[in-house]
Amino acid sequence: MSSIIVMSNNIFIATEIFVFNILGLFGNANILLLTYFKPQLRSKTSYIQCALSISHIICLLFELPNAVFLFTGIQLKRNTCFPAICLYIFFICAQAVIMLMLVIDLFVIVFFTTIYLRIHNGLYAVLMLSVPFMYSTFTVAWGFMKMDEEVILFCRKERSDTRKLMKRLKVSVVVFVFSWYMCTLGVDMFAALGLTGSALAILQSNMVFFALLCYTQPFYVILWRSSEYRMAFVELWSYFDWFKESSAKKWLERSAKVHTTVSTYDISKS
Repeated sequence: MSSIIVMSNNIFIATEIFVFNILGLFGNANILLLTYFKPQLRSKTSYIQCALSISHIICLLFELPNAVFLFTGIQLKRNTCFPAICLYIFFICAQAVIMLMLVIDLFVIVFFTTIYLRIHNGLYAVLMLSVPFMYSTFTVAWGFMKMDEEVILFCRKERSDTRKLMKRLKVSVVVFVFSWYMCTLGVDMFAALGLTGSALAILQSNMVFFALLCYTQPFYVILWRSSEYRMAFVELWSYFDWFKESSAKKWLERSAKVHTTVSTYDISKS
């Protein structure tokens, strides 16, 4: 395959990685900051969301070396590469299961409300996060046991509150399912179709777009679906003079007020 096509593809993927890192690190860092500085946003679900954000931050940072390896053409054996990226593997596995735990969290809220309200926030978060921790630990340990010398291309509280939470998480889950499983299925699908060589490498490497989308989307979905988070975001960044008079601040304030009014009207009817 033409070296120009390969180089253009590598530049495109590297650009994706850098752009999504900027967006993703900003968004996930804001989730952590808002939860820390705004006590009203702290809840069992928000603590699990923070764990997901930490996982996504680490996954995004580990994608950056891939952008460099694209241009070096470096080839490493699996027993050399895996120890270097084992932390990345751990958090890739963790973020997938944490998203599942957020769905289970909704199930607990709806069907086991009494237990949900009685259990301490910290204990609940620890119990929910123990599952992804054990799964990720097992996966990494299994990876170390199965290392070989195969050469790889590169290492790369009230009913209203519950209703609002469900609306937000439903969108996150849909985006996650689309992006994460599109990434994993796409990689296997191209190999199953019998593609080999440069064509297979180019198509598989472009699946990183969906992984990057998965790591980046939570904050922007929350900002879109939650007026409470939008107002908290505005308050947090209002300490900076350049943000106070920005059009983004005014738009966020207007959208938060409109959404709050509509939500209050809907609740009054129920």
